[in-house]
This record gives sequence, structure tokens and C-alpha cells, in this order.
Amino acid sequence: MSNGNSVDLLSEIGALKTHLLEAEEAIDAIRNGSVDAFAIRKDGKAEVYTLQSLDYAYRVLIEKFSEGALNLTREGLIVYSNSYFSELIDIPHAKVTGSHILDFVSPDSKEKFREHFALALQGSSKTEITLLVNSRSIPVYISLTSLQPQLTTVGMIITDLSEKKQNEQLLRDKNLELERMNQSLEQFASIASHDLQEPLRKMKTFTSLLIQRFNNDLPDKAKELVNKIWSSSERMSLLIKDVLNFSRIVGSANMFSATDLNKILNNILEDFDMLVVERGASIRVDYLPCIEAIPLQINQLFYNLVGNALKFYKEGRPPVITISSRMILPEEAAKYAGLNRQLPYAEISFKDNGIGFEQRFAEQIFSIFERLNNQQQYSGTGIGLALCRKIAEQHQGRIHAEAEESFGSTFYVLLPLKQNA
Repeated sequence: MSNGNSVDLLSEIGALKTHLLEAEEAIDAIRNGSVDAFAIRKDGKAEVYTLQSLDYAYRVLIEKFSEGALNLTREGLIVYSNSYFSELIDIPHAKVTGSHILDFVSPDSKEKFREHFALALQGSSKTEITLLVNSRSIPVYISLTSLQPQLTTVGMIITDLSEKKQNEQLLRDKNLELERMNQSLEQFASIASHDLQEPLRKMKTFTSLLIQRFNNDLPDKAKELVNKIWSSSERMSLLIKDVLNFSRIVGSANMFSATDLNKILNNILEDFDMLVVERGASIRVDYLPCIEAIPLQINQLFYNLVGNALKFYKEGRPPVITISSRMILPEEAAKYAGLNRQLPYAEISFKDNGIGFEQRFAEQIFSIFERLNNQQQYSGTGIGLALCRKIAEQHQGRIHAEAEESFGSTFYVLLPLKQNA
């Protein structure tokens, strides 16, 4: 072979290598969606191949997705994948393109995927499946859409459900824990209503017999001690009853029904009619709405608030109580934490002219067993307002108070008209 032929051959080999490198770079650019046009030299001339501008913009856009995006042939081969999908399955991008989609689908999801892929060839389909890559299971939600007639492929959007599934499992665990707590509360309620009450009843019975039979024989100091035992027994009985009511509220089932608040309030005012006359109290009531509620709990809520307004009055100043209601707009409800912004709310206020309290204690008063007043002067267990808060929260509502010491207080109860939007 002449030197001239060798030089020509080497030149041709060099040109082929250059063309091959250019072709590989072009293919990579097409796969990555990073070119809008490319040129290939053929017979000494450059032939320009142009990608559709909209397709290029589309690829740039889906590279920004926080979801996987694939383009599949009718046979299931991956002809395009965005970088998110590669990161999701932790496989290099170059190894994803050209693979079959079923290579990444868990065996127990393959049949389900085939069914939905067949539906997508005729239009679209959505479902949940599990990917399995390097022994790692990834729950995903997929949306499949035929790209015909523009393209003979199927577009596939993949949403990672790992965090959602973890949260669902956490919620299930919390529900199980809550169920166990409710069972414990039910057991406590059973003990409180029977085992604890029984010895207390005996204490009260024997104390009563002691007073009846030997009252004249007892010295004054002994009578004083006996009366203290009786008083403490009464208070303990009331405390057990209040704790029992509190536990039932926490663990009660949702038994909501249409409830006329006017009827409940009227019944409560009848229960207090003797105390109202005794204290010389005046009570003004506006019309209240009908709401979806648990009637027994609303009865307890209103009973405690009206009872407190009559109890904590200022000596020499007859109680004046005003009970009113108004509808609150969604934007106003939005400023209160814990309210469902999709529900309409009514605000029921209980205003009195009693002893009030310092505003800095406005949250403290709703804590269980919390008391701001002298027990000898104002009876009670310190559970009533904690019970009110639990009832309000169980109704997707809330309760708060505004007051000034010696000048009365106002309790605001926000309750939704309906329990579902």
C-alpha cells in the first residue's frame, strides 16, 4: 500500500470518528432536551434537523417538575425521562432511557400497570402502584395519557407517595393510640362511677348517722370535725362526678344532630329559676341559632357558663347576665386558631357584671382543676371551664374570655352551624 493510500485511509478513519462523536453528542442532546436543532455532515454538506420549538419548551418545563415525567412507546419502552424520575429511582439518566417501564415496577403491581396502560392507549388512566428499584419499594401515583395523534407514545406523570404513606401510617398509629386512651378513659369512668363512689357513699352515710344519733352528745369541737368530714365527702363526690363528665366528653362518639340552642338554654334557665330569684338576678336572652351539635354536651356547656355567671357575682350587686349571638364572617373566623375556615360559625356570648378576673388569667382559667377564687367563698372543683373548652373543641369550635377584675366577664363560644362544609 502506498503512502498516499495510507494517509487517505487514516483521514477517512479520523472523519468517521468525528462523525460518530458528533452523532453521540447529538443523541445525548436530544435525550436531555437541551437542543432545539442540530446538524449532521453528509457528503460534505451539513444537514440541519430541527426539533419543534414547543417540544423543546415542554422539555425545559418538565425538567423543572417535582414529579417524574416519562414518554413511553406503545410497547412500554422509555424514550424520554426527566431528571426527577432518575433521582427518584436513583439510577443514572442514561440507563433509564431505552429501558422498559416494567423493569421498574414491583411484581405485585405489574398486572395493575398493564391494565391501566392498555386504557391509556385509548385515552387516559390514573392509579397507584409500587415501583421496585434495587430492593427499594416506592409507592407512587401515576397518570397515563395517550399523546396521539401528535405522537404515537404515552405520557406518564409519576408522583412520589412515600411521605403521604408515611403520614397515613403515622395517623393510623395515632388513631390506635387514641383508641387505647379512650378505652382507658372508659375503664376510669367505670371505676369512678362505681368503685370510688361506693366507699364515699358509706362515709357520707355513717357521718349522717353519727350526726343524727349522737349530735346532742358530741362536744362542739367534735361536731365541727364531723361537719368537715361531711363537707369534704360532698366535695369529693362532686369532684368525681365532674371528672367522670370530663372523661366522657374526651372519649365520646360524635352523635351530632340538629339542635335548637334556644330550647336548651330555656331548660337551663328553668333549672336555675330559684337561684335567679334568690340572687335578684336579671337575664336577657337574644334569639340563638339552630346548629348541628351533641345536645347533651351543649347542655353541659351552657349550664356551666350560666351557673358561673350566677355564682361569681359581686356582693351587693345583683347579677345581670346577657346572652346573645351573632354570625361571624369567614375572614373574621380565620383569625382564630383551630377553626375550620370552610364552615360558617355563630358566636354566642355570655356577659355578666360579676367579680371578673385579670385578663392575664384568660387562658389559665380553662385548665383542669384551675381555680382563681377562694374555695370557701365560691364552691366548685375547677373542672367546669376545662369541660367547656373540650366540648367547644369537639364541635370544631372554641371558647375564650375577656374580663376586668371586679367589673364582670364575657365568655365567647364559637360553634359551627354545620359539622361538614
